Amino acid sequence: KEMTSLSVSLQSPEPGSRSGTTRKRIEKHDFPGYGTYNVHAHPPSPHLQKLAATLTSSSSSSSKLTTLEATSISGNDILSSSFYVSGLVTLTAGILAPLCLLLVGLTLYLFRSIYAETVTALPCNGGTYNVLLNCTSKQFASMAACFAIIAYITTGVVSALTAVAYLKTIVTSIDLESSTIILLFSFFLLTSYGISESAFVAKIIFLGHVFTLTGLCIFGILFIGFSEENYLRENWNTEYPRVNVAGEERDGTLWTAIFYGFSSAMLGVSGFETSSQFIEEQAEGVFVKTLKNMWQGVMIFNPLLSLISFAALPIDVITANKDTVLAGTAKVIGHWIKKSLNFPEHWEVGELLSFWVSIDAFVVLAGAVLTAYVGINGLIRRMAMDRCLPQVLLWKNSVTNTDSLILFGFFALCVSQVILLDCDVEALGGVYCYAFLSVMSIFAFGNMILKVKRPSLPRLHKTSWLASIAGFLSVVTALLGNILGKPELLTYFFVYFIVIGVLVLSMFNRVNILRVILFVLREMGVEEEAWEKEPETLGGIAATRSPKWWWNRGAATQVSTSPSAAENPDETIDLETAGLLAKASPKKDQTSKRRSCFKSVVATLSSVRDVPFIFFAKHDDLYVINKAVLYVQKNEQTSKLIIVHCKSEKSGDTQTLSEHVKLIDVLYPKIKVSLLVVEGAFGIGMIEWLAQELAIPINAMFITCPDKDFTMKIQELRGMRIITY
Repeated sequence: KEMTSLSVSLQSPEPGSRSGTTRKRIEKHDFPGYGTYNVHAHPPSPHLQKLAATLTSSSSSSSKLTTLEATSISGNDILSSSFYVSGLVTLTAGILAPLCLLLVGLTLYLFRSIYAETVTALPCNGGTYNVLLNCTSKQFASMAACFAIIAYITTGVVSALTAVAYLKTIVTSIDLESSTIILLFSFFLLTSYGISESAFVAKIIFLGHVFTLTGLCIFGILFIGFSEENYLRENWNTEYPRVNVAGEERDGTLWTAIFYGFSSAMLGVSGFETSSQFIEEQAEGVFVKTLKNMWQGVMIFNPLLSLISFAALPIDVITANKDTVLAGTAKVIGHWIKKSLNFPEHWEVGELLSFWVSIDAFVVLAGAVLTAYVGINGLIRRMAMDRCLPQVLLWKNSVTNTDSLILFGFFALCVSQVILLDCDVEALGGVYCYAFLSVMSIFAFGNMILKVKRPSLPRLHKTSWLASIAGFLSVVTALLGNILGKPELLTYFFVYFIVIGVLVLSMFNRVNILRVILFVLREMGVEEEAWEKEPETLGGIAATRSPKWWWNRGAATQVSTSPSAAENPDETIDLETAGLLAKASPKKDQTSKRRSCFKSVVATLSSVRDVPFIFFAKHDDLYVINKAVLYVQKNEQTSKLIIVHCKSEKSGDTQTLSEHVKLIDVLYPKIKVSLLVVEGAFGIGMIEWLAQELAIPINAMFITCPDKDFTMKIQELRGMRIITY
């Protein structure tokens, strides 16, 4: 049948009865009705071509981020760690801090290839969440995203605290806690008013930061080579720091210094995953280059600056001023430059160099706070659109058109961390390491799953199994070191994880929670309606009463395709719950208010499940269609699935496909499965036309795993989910 409105035609049930019976009673609110299997659509070719041209032009490389711009946004995040990681690593590694930071650089080299393979295979924003969403279940991807949320929270807090700490070296009168909260609130206001991190501003900050670090490294190398007052030899002879092993203090050794130092030094690569969060905005080929540039920055600056700080300062001074090590290092080097070059006495070169480093630190770390706001906003919005978080988070401020609820929630969580951990950067670094290393390990695990479950997916880069396993084991080792070294911080970490995790889990179990409420109401003696209707027939189908209500309150109306239904009640399916018989008048009793509550819960349950999804079936493959329905039932809280088949000129008759979809619809009575056959080739124009015509977002569309013969680029799918082989 040809319908002018696809939405209307797909909502209309196919006439006639369905073969098949069930012994299981299906609740009325759980039965969405039967689908329709013979809807054809003929989208006009010029319109499809226009849509495709519009989307192609909007995603052209001329409007994408260049290598420098993308590197700047990510680099501001990862290189900002140079200002605080050196002091934190020294607390556990002592003089071996530069070696530990070098080992982290080698670990990051492994993750260059891991990220390159995974993200180029699935080039959509979302990072770890996107990878697991397309390779595993939605629940697993969402729980993994909880770690990313905690990592963003702690990134914002650590960056803000360290920024204020460096500012305090210039303005000593400011209070650390209140100033940090003010800084976080300032960026909440900025992002709420729509001022996000522009590529141009990020580029200016990044170039200035690299210039500062390069200058400090050059002066530091000269200081090591020519100064007679450096502390390298003295620091080398110091004992290894005492360490905390599962709550017990022990003397430090070479191995404890390397193990715990390496674990703490992983904080220095925070932000490496940032580039994968906005890959859709990058020009083709840029992402891999940003990974290389970030790795080079971490490999060069962090170990070298740590070594320079050991030359300029005694190790006791470094640990005592762990939050502002580079400012103190710059001051000592500046005094040496003044003395060596015989500058006038009134030239405060040391103070000037320290001021320069402190201002750069404040600007870059403040930029990292802004990156955290922008990153968390994108991740939370993506999860809310996927129905992993409450839909209220999608509310936009009508004045600024920004996600003010998301931004305020992030600000509130950041402030709670500042207060709970009393501005302790070391403790915050430990909590961050738990979250960030969990994200990194899960990403490496996701890469291995990608190799196994999506082997045919085209990708620009491939990494060996050895590199994937080595990278995974490296971050798991670092995570273990942080757990053993700072076990007391697990309490704070799990508080945030439980709060966020419970919210996510409750969203996934909304239907089950509502069903429990209905059960409780029934146990209280409340039912939706009390039926008093005699057996009747509809369309030649026998209606009978059955004693098989699982709760003993009244009789159910049943239907069967067999005239002998009354004689054989085991072969019946509940007709009333199928919505095929008219409702009878309810009994009047004293529970009208509770009955109203019952109806409200039923209405809420129906609205939660009344969200349609699309699965594109390339061929008439009953096995694949069945897998798609099973995936949707397991991962989505919906009662509607539309199977879309794009029929080309070479395609044959779709009658068999229609029969198969009808069979699937009968097999799964709790989900309405319909078939839509569209005339035309599968492409970006067709995807956009369906999204507009059916009012279904692209992230609610599913597809089988593409292979090497797939004509479209993966990024042209624009977030469409891969759900089966």
